Amino acid sequence: MGPNSMLLQVKDIHVHYGPIAAVRGISLEVDEADFVTIIGSNGAGKSTTLRTISGLNHPSSGSIVFDGHSIENMSADRIVKLGIAHVPEGRRVFKDLSVTENLRLGAFTRSDHDAVEADLEQNFERFPRLRERKDQIARTMSGGEQQMIAIARALMSRPRLLLLDEPSLGLAPVIVQEIARILVSINKTGTSIILVEQNAELALRLARHGYVLETGSVALEGEADSLADNPHVRKAYLGI
Repeated sequence: MGPNSMLLQVKDIHVHYGPIAAVRGISLEVDEADFVTIIGSNGAGKSTTLRTISGLNHPSSGSIVFDGHSIENMSADRIVKLGIAHVPEGRRVFKDLSVTENLRLGAFTRSDHDAVEADLEQNFERFPRLRERKDQIARTMSGGEQQMIAIARALMSRPRLLLLDEPSLGLAPVIVQEIARILVSINKTGTSIILVEQNAELALRLARHGYVLETGSVALEGEADSLADNPHVRKAYLGI
């Protein structure tokens, strides 16, 4: 595929939790090596959209095509094998395992042992803090360090698309900036990113393209810097 060819196309998906419509006709696109953000208030459908792309939810209607494959009814483990990794809200690390064991579990779909070892080393280079604590049990680590474990573990599956749900939630500003730098470097290596983030200012600074969700639908979309200048976005999400 070419440098700007489409990697993911979500078309008019509707997602229900019982009778409640969480997502109502969302469409979005992600190109190869793209950085896209989804912002919106609580309950707007951001997390549900990510969960539906990664196969944790299935849409009641609409289509999701990733790299030419229809994935809307595919199981989550098959979607990981195709190249989508999801870092859920709340980090969900394996708390009783060491840092290294957590990262190795991220490569559970892979059988290329030497390349897995090389990727482990690459992630320790990317996250020096994790190298220093590689034998430490995850539950004894800070929230920021656990978030780094969760991102590094997702990268161990060698994803072409990384989904991140609220990575900055509850973290100290200095750690948020460190994670932001790491996300930019991951994207520069060619991995596409969809970032769901309460911190709209940070999200629009990092991303190239943005979608604003309101009550389960796309209210606005556009280049991230033009959204950051949009009066509605500034008032509703940036507090300006």
